[in-house]
Amino acid sequence: MEVTAMKGNHRTAIRIVCLITVLTLAAFSAGALDTVVGETGLMLNGLREHVRSQETNLGNLVTDVLRQRTGADIAVYNGGGIRASAEMGEITLEAAMDILAFQNDVVTLQMTGAQVVEMIEHGISAYPDVSGRFLQVSGIRFYFNPARPAGQRITRVFVGDSPLVRNRNYTVATNEFLAAGGDGYAVLEQARQLEIFDIHDQAMFIQYLQQNSPVFPRVEGRIVIER
Repeated sequence: MEVTAMKGNHRTAIRIVCLITVLTLAAFSAGALDTVVGETGLMLNGLREHVRSQETNLGNLVTDVLRQRTGADIAVYNGGGIRASAEMGEITLEAAMDILAFQNDVVTLQMTGAQVVEMIEHGISAYPDVSGRFLQVSGIRFYFNPARPAGQRITRVFVGDSPLVRNRNYTVATNEFLAAGGDGYAVLEQARQLEIFDIHDQAMFIQYLQQNSPVFPRVEGRIVIER
């Protein structure tokens, strides 16, 4: 299986033998769902009403995994795609699979700063209502004022430590559902597609847990609601 990862302006071809996928498929027949694949030092918050309306530590972990493993500038994941929490302590294969249950492929896109702002505006357009389109994010920090009309709520966006530049291109990692325009994300569907990774998000997440546990993700002020 060949995966091409973006690292700045360089492409690095890497071959991955996805043992995680094999384990996932075999688990149902082998009774391996209780296999421990990782550990967390904190409760991972995947509560429906939280991941669909605010930054959570689990949303940060999921998007950090996507950004790190793809080399993207930014990673986003719809709150509606995060399906479960995990209690502090050992994480079993079943628990990890429950978190990202849909097994979406991971995609990288090229987007302008203006498109990134449009994407974020759409993500918060239903706020304060709980909505699956609400984005969990990595690599960016944004501020929004819910008193403003939908589509005009973003006040500031930073990529890394620098202000977003509207005419600059950024690499954005996400799941195939959003990249195809799911949850109304036409701006993602219209973006230039760079890569489709031949390893789905669930397997990527499990692989990360196996290699980096224990994890201690925290809420970091990536999404700031101005009152």
